[in-house]
Order: sequence, then structure tokens, then C-alpha cells
Amino acid sequence: MGFSTSIKFETGPPGSSIVIVELDELNLGKSSKDFEEYEKSLFHEIRKNINLEDLTRNPLIQSYRAWHWTYGMDPTKKRGSSEAVLRRVLQGENLWRISDLVDIANLASAYHKIPIGLIDASKIEGQLTLRIAKKGEIFFRIGGEKIECRGREIVLADDIGIICYGYAIHDSERSKVTRESQEVLLLHYGTITATKEIMEHAVSFTTDMIKRWVKCKVSEPLRYVSPAPI
Repeated sequence: MGFSTSIKFETGPPGSSIVIVELDELNLGKSSKDFEEYEKSLFHEIRKNINLEDLTRNPLIQSYRAWHWTYGMDPTKKRGSSEAVLRRVLQGENLWRISDLVDIANLASAYHKIPIGLIDASKIEGQLTLRIAKKGEIFFRIGGEKIECRGREIVLADDIGIICYGYAIHDSERSKVTRESQEVLLLHYGTITATKEIMEHAVSFTTDMIKRWVKCKVSEPLRYVSPAPI
């Protein structure tokens, strides 16, 4: 299994990174009772180690918030995906039930405080690029909400348009993972605070869960690091 997709950085502070893992021959279904019990144990560990009052002082959470402020995106109004799922857990709520793969990604994201994205690889056209949105560019998030860009937001896009709005705030309706998806890109988004070691641990944790609970082939991770100043 080889990588068919790479990440090109047109923006981003030096040291920022995105790690891609390719998942092939997927057969997605519902999460098992075994996974749900494991999820409960991680919820307990998460709630024991951090609370809502401490959340905004956490260095990792702060680093993603700083990313979004840099690009004129208010993280208190549109939260990064890892902060959003972590807040839900800390408020005593359960995570959504979408599919075994999506459920694992949400749990891993909350646990490691690292934004994780899933993209249906069959819906991608051409090069994936981290860039500045164009003024007036339209993005449809999962669920269909329309967002018109002001021309300064950070986005991940292919040759057709935006795949991910912000640095993992909203994923695209066009490239979302469904039960019919058979080839998926698993993306972990890192800031300079999320060191190579932190990212490697998070990716390993996520892929170990996938190997345990999802029927698919899992590639070795490939890490892309931004060389470009803002």
C-alpha cells in the first residue's frame, strides 16, 4: 500500500506538521460494546487529569488557539476539533456514534488533545495544500452549513476546493467519511508545541485502536512539516 496523497504547505509556522496514515479496504460499521467499555475508561482518565477550568491554560490547546487567532479565526466561537470533543467529554457528555472509525478518531482526539481529520480519499482531486482561503471562497461543512471565507482563514484544500476549514475546525461535506468509504486518509494536525514525539505517540495510539476495532489495512504514517513562515 503506497501513499497517493501528500501535503503541500503554502502557509504555516516552521515546525507545524500534518501526519497522514492511509486506511485501505475499509469495512465500516458500528462501534462494538468492547470499544464502548474502553471509551468509558478513557473518559474517566481524561476527567481525572484535566477539568474545564484548566483547559484553556493547557499548552497544546493554547497552541491551536494561537494558530486560529493568527488567521483571524476566533477559537472561542469556532473551536478546533480536539478542543470541541474534549470539552464535550469534560462536560460529562458522550461522544457521537457515527461509525467505528469516526468514533475512534473522536476519542483519540479528545485523549491526546490533537485534532484528527478523516477524508474519503476517493473524493480528493489532485494535491492537498495548506493555504490561505480566497476571499469569497465557499465551504460546506459536514451537515451542509455554508461558510463564505473572508480571505485570511487557514484551510486545507485540494484542486477543487476546501477540504478542511481552519486547522481542523470543520471537515467538508464533500469528502466526509461514510459507511461506504473504502479508502480513507487519517490526518493528525500538529503545531510546533505538538512535537514529533507527541505526534508519534498520538498517531500510534490512534492506529492501534483502528487495528483492534476496524477492518482495514493500515499504512505506515508519513509526516509533513511546514518549512514556510507565515
